[in-house]
Amino acid sequence: MARRFSILLIAFLVAAAWLPGPVDALASALDAPLRQAQDDGRLTAGDAQAIEAAIDQARADGLPPAPFIAKAEEGLAKRVTGRAIIQALETMRSDYAFARDALAREGREPSPDDVVMAGDSLRVGLTRQELDEMAALAPPASPAELATAARTRAALNAVAFPSPLSDAILRRGLAAGSLSAQWTQLFRVVQRTREAGMADAAVADAAMRTLDDGGGPAELLQELGLTGRDIRRSPGKTAK
Repeated sequence: MARRFSILLIAFLVAAAWLPGPVDALASALDAPLRQAQDDGRLTAGDAQAIEAAIDQARADGLPPAPFIAKAEEGLAKRVTGRAIIQALETMRSDYAFARDALAREGREPSPDDVVMAGDSLRVGLTRQELDEMAALAPPASPAELATAARTRAALNAVAFPSPLSDAILRRGLAAGSLSAQWTQLFRVVQRTREAGMADAAVADAAMRTLDDGGGPAELLQELGLTGRDIRRSPGKTAK
């Protein structure tokens, strides 16, 4: 379990670094690693072309290309096989396309950042069904709110917070329009309250009251009679 949480943490940190940037510069940065991998015999010319084609396809599909370029660079740096890199890029493209389509319902226009956040959440704990259900809620939330909900739910899943409670919290936040980006750190509050011996149900009730009042995790801690001490830990990491 601890290993799984560590893997999820790494994925969260990498995802944060994958927000869209100057695409041309990133694409050019990939040229040298691709050539070097071929020169070293680690990558065939066909695999190199397939990697570039996968990135081009993501761009053609209207998906943010920067994370795909970063993923390819990461794989090459770690000396991952060409076929594994290609498979990873195809999985990313599928997740990002699903996330974009979910966030674009009801005529909404998600930003590249929204698509990246929601798409990466599908790789670190969020299920497609969970994202689909949140996107279908009425009244419809904004893409930014849905992306925040996606990341929040993925992190709660990572710390094994009960699904019905997560669902209730996020539905309340989306309905109230008060699910700010700070709520992605709710899992840290959960870790702190578990250390204090509080029941998850009590935390969920307090979270919904806080959302109704337009507050965030800091106000939630106050509601629970706690402070912000030592909540800067990752999913699954406990205090010593």
